[in-house]
Amino acid sequence: MRRSKGKLAKIVVAFTAVVASGVGVGVVAAQSSGAATPSTWVIGNIGTYSGSNASNFIGGNLSLEAWADYTNAHGGINGHKVKVISDDDGGSPSTALNDVKQLVNNDHVLAIVGDNSGEDASFQSFLTANDIPVIGGSTPLTSFFTEKNYFPVGATSNESVPDLLLYAKNVLHQTTGAYLYCTEAPVCAQLLPVYQAAYNAIGGTLAVSETTSVGDANFDSQCLGAQSAKAQDLEFVGPSFELPGIASDCATLGYNPTLLNEDVVLTPDLATQLGSASAVFAADAFPFTATTGPAAIYREALNKYEPSVLSSKTFTQNDADSWASGELFEAAAKAGKLGNNPTRAQLIAGLYKLKGVTLGGLTPPLTFNKNKPNSVSCIFIVDVDSGKITLPQGLTPYCPGS
Repeated sequence: MRRSKGKLAKIVVAFTAVVASGVGVGVVAAQSSGAATPSTWVIGNIGTYSGSNASNFIGGNLSLEAWADYTNAHGGINGHKVKVISDDDGGSPSTALNDVKQLVNNDHVLAIVGDNSGEDASFQSFLTANDIPVIGGSTPLTSFFTEKNYFPVGATSNESVPDLLLYAKNVLHQTTGAYLYCTEAPVCAQLLPVYQAAYNAIGGTLAVSETTSVGDANFDSQCLGAQSAKAQDLEFVGPSFELPGIASDCATLGYNPTLLNEDVVLTPDLATQLGSASAVFAADAFPFTATTGPAAIYREALNKYEPSVLSSKTFTQNDADSWASGELFEAAAKAGKLGNNPTRAQLIAGLYKLKGVTLGGLTPPLTFNKNKPNSVSCIFIVDVDSGKITLPQGLTPYCPGS
């Protein structure tokens, strides 16, 4: 399903004609008389916004569109407005690949801004082979620390998982874990070696790993396996709506581990459903519940342009990450001095110029290495205890390796 949002007045040239006339990728020309009228830049967004794994990604497109609306209402970027084309892959690898190919080959987007797809493995090689910049999105995806054209907007899994485990070790004094992971999306299994390596790095033990499925009647066997292994922490990677069932089934068996979550997306509704369970979530960019400081504009924009996001039971960290992804695109566009004839190469060059930026405090420090994969450390800590969400460190990232 495709969603295109943005008011483009007086569009008089189809994109294919624009390309033929020499205008760069990802622009829509506007009619002008006399002085040149700034073009509108087109960016793409892909996500698993429906289907069995949608709870981890839903809403990211709306947050990005709110960012574009807010940005356009405040003069755009370098005087240029931004149009977002969002595609929903529905959890289908073939649909995801076709969507991305259409965004690149037909829509000629400047970049993918917000890779929120659980089927990223199906199109990652296509984007890499064609040097398409991927700016922000769901940073637990392994592509964000293995592919040179992926530019994370927050801590990548190879760094955030060790950071989270160090928080458990240093603050909670827990070093033994169990890893439960879904069978519905490739990323769930891809993160298993990341967790294994992270436990080894902190001198801890990943005592057991088990798969889960949305078709499971209960999670008793997984809970018993973790309990038998004496796991203090339980990490789950999969559809967010499964986590309350896991917590409840484990508690019924007298097993109450700390739920450590780097990939599961927290919502206010999910926090309530966890009941008396204790959980720690690693936010890769600024926590979605933040309302002050650099997060105030984000809240203002959502309230004005996408108020359904804030009131939805699926209001998630992915909304914050997607907003930050738009901000990262803007920073790169300004650094690359994009104009009426922007190119992807200029945008990528702008990304390489960013050194230690935090987008005003929305992200940990971001620096991108030329033609190399990028890893980002430092996480924001989000606690859940008896249904209440708190930010024990506020908007200060936790950087144990610093």
